[in-house]
Amino acid sequence: MKRIFLIISFFYAFIFHFKAQNKQQKWVAGISLAGAKYTYNSRPLVYVSPRLNISRYIFKGLILDAAFATRIGGEESYTSFDGALRYDFGRSNYNVVPYILVGVSYLKGKVITGNSNFGIGNTFWFSQKLGMNLQVMYKYLKDDIDTQKSHIYPSVGIVYSFSHRNLNPRLWGN
Repeated sequence: MKRIFLIISFFYAFIFHFKAQNKQQKWVAGISLAGAKYTYNSRPLVYVSPRLNISRYIFKGLILDAAFATRIGGEESYTSFDGALRYDFGRSNYNVVPYILVGVSYLKGKVITGNSNFGIGNTFWFSQKLGMNLQVMYKYLKDDIDTQKSHIYPSVGIVYSFSHRNLNPRLWGN
């Protein structure tokens, strides 16, 4: 069911034309629910929430994103400071904005470790100020680190634009 939802979401991302984060609407902040999944057969998803982020449009579809996430409660310690550069395929002027990202993180578990991030995501703007962001990252760590392993890091959240957006054209318009 989740796979079908993701396929449909990305299908719509490439069909509908809307307005989104661009040089007139530069700043966006968000709060997300996130988790860390270490392997397919290991322990369940480790919830790392809340995840707070702020993004700024730079130029030509490039967006700089900074995020902080920490686990509240639970037995395991997990805090992440993320920095990423996102590319939105020139769709910054739309309300459905797919993107790819590359970045780095510093994770604090038992020790502090650095890692590389790679991922995809999609932001769905449903009003002039609010949208929903879906993102999946792979956090790659060197194999010689025993206290932390590479893992998948999905998140879903609400984003807020600090400027009003133009919601034209509509779904039924060209």
